[in-house]
Amino acid sequence: MKRATQIGILLLIVIMTFSSFTHPLKVTSSLINYDNDTQKIKVECRVFVDDFLLSLGRDMNCHKLTNKDKSVIENYFNKYFIMELNNKKLPFKFETSDYNENFNVLNIQFLENDATIKKGDILKVSNQLLFDEFEFVQSNRMELRFKPFFKVAYFESTKIQDSFSHTF
Repeated sequence: MKRATQIGILLLIVIMTFSSFTHPLKVTSSLINYDNDTQKIKVECRVFVDDFLLSLGRDMNCHKLTNKDKSVIENYFNKYFIMELNNKKLPFKFETSDYNENFNVLNIQFLENDATIKKGDILKVSNQLLFDEFEFVQSNRMELRFKPFFKVAYFESTKIQDSFSHTF
């Protein structure tokens, strides 16, 4: 019994040590911006690196992403962050990223998508990033700027079924 207690205490110490290195906030932050002059939609997203790498199931040097890393990021976003304009999926193509090691944050920018938006068009956004790993503790916040249709709209996805839909 003494040996089992020692092993239990050791496991508890290990778990507490590793859990102290994680952050309690499970959130992503995205900006979706429509430029009416160029008729393009630009997306950028901020993620906590440790959570994101766990969700990707791989490690990568966020200071210097390889082409394979960029492809993995694109595929992940194309699977878990769905944007549709009139039922046509808008793809995510990696443009650049900026890693802030002090804050454990990776800011990912994607190439612009051509999007001529007119009255009656329907935009649908479904952001399911990191829900597979963190379920109900995960929150994905989005700011949408679509001038001249609307100045700004905020949407928070807190479960897989959440989606934002807007008819222009």
